[in-house]
Amino acid sequence: MKQCICSSCINLKGIINEDGAILEYECEFGYPSEDCLQCEAGECELSCSKYISDDEPEETIKIYCSKCNKELSQASKDSGEGQVFCVNCYLNI
Repeated sequence: MKQCICSSCINLKGIINEDGAILEYECEFGYPSEDCLQCEAGECELSCSKYISDDEPEETIKIYCSKCNKELSQASKDSGEGQVFCVNCYLNI
């Protein structure tokens, strides 16, 4: 039996209510879709070209604090514009 493709995708994000509880999950690429509501448990046949396993390590790049030059890691998909600060320097600005 196949597990739902959405259950292990890094693109699936929880929608949180005022109390901090997750109401539902959604993906910027359209999943879970209407087909997921019709899917019988354990019988998922969906595929997604944007699927990325949440078990895969996220690619990072090395960047440096603009003030103290401490080495930091940044997710490669973030296009950080402007100055970057480590936590200590940011709090002391």
